[in-house]
Amino acid sequence: MRSISLGVLAGVLIGGAAWAESAAVGTAGAQELRIPVGARSTALSGSNLGSVGGVEAMFWNPGGLAQLEGSQVQFGSFKYWADIEMMSFAAAHTFEGKGTFGIAARVLNLGDLYVTTEEMPDGTGEITQPRFSIVTFSWAKPMTDRVSLGAGLNLLSEKIKDMSAHGYGLDFGVQVVTPMDGLAFGVALKNFGPDMSYDGYGGERRFIAEEAQPGSDHSVAKPIFQQFELPSSFQFGVTYTALEDPMNYLGFHGTYQSNHHSTDEYRFGAEYAFRNQLFARAGYVTAADVGDADYLYTWATGLGFKVDLGESNLFIDWRGNPNDHFDASQWYTLRFDF
Repeated sequence: MRSISLGVLAGVLIGGAAWAESAAVGTAGAQELRIPVGARSTALSGSNLGSVGGVEAMFWNPGGLAQLEGSQVQFGSFKYWADIEMMSFAAAHTFEGKGTFGIAARVLNLGDLYVTTEEMPDGTGEITQPRFSIVTFSWAKPMTDRVSLGAGLNLLSEKIKDMSAHGYGLDFGVQVVTPMDGLAFGVALKNFGPDMSYDGYGGERRFIAEEAQPGSDHSVAKPIFQQFELPSSFQFGVTYTALEDPMNYLGFHGTYQSNHHSTDEYRFGAEYAFRNQLFARAGYVTAADVGDADYLYTWATGLGFKVDLGESNLFIDWRGNPNDHFDASQWYTLRFDF
């Protein structure tokens, strides 16, 4: 079993490194897949790839889902700028001998958009609300006492007025606890799947051909929409636990994210916990070849609280992102551990 796990890990690393060499910047769609999920991990700027666990791992590194013992349910709300918001839900349960199974859903609401046409560029008076949704099915299992593997299937649906697109993407993740005390790392390959394209009667145009006889019926032209790829990425993250005792915890995180369709990113974060009840977090992300002044969000901060409910625990987490151009984005999550 150990040799199989190490072989899979080596294959993920080699395959990810080879894939990362060829990039197609600016050609991907389905960008809702790149919106980070969960107050804890986003407060760490997504740097905790090597240690993220439980239901939140389904959005970051499915290998971390194997850390769960029992059941978890999480609800999340993300307030972005320009009336854009995302709601999320995740639940998972561990079955002895079979691993941990999880299901999650995300719905992105882009707010009210005024419909315009070529004939009415100032607006038709109609208002539409584009909605993008993702349903995720995940599984993870410890392969050894140090290596955990996981996978996820994302079902995608995008709807803009009378047009829609559907597709799916696959995630794969590994987490490894090294023999060095306090050191762990994770690897994730995300959003791999076939190209998507839009379809629907919203793109149809009715016209009368120039050569048509008087009284002829209108002809209908239906455009063929260009296909687009998913925003795939390869990520490698390291976590170092500098301090852990009954009173205090202090961990540092770092992740390198190679994006196939955009600039690569470097993520860093730190978390402090007091008595495993009060949590303070901070994160920083920057992109290769992009200055901080041109990067939309760099710093993140967050707080968390644990409430003992007897046979279960409630975790309340918040994350905020300051920004010079828009209102600060906010993530709120509630998580129940059973």
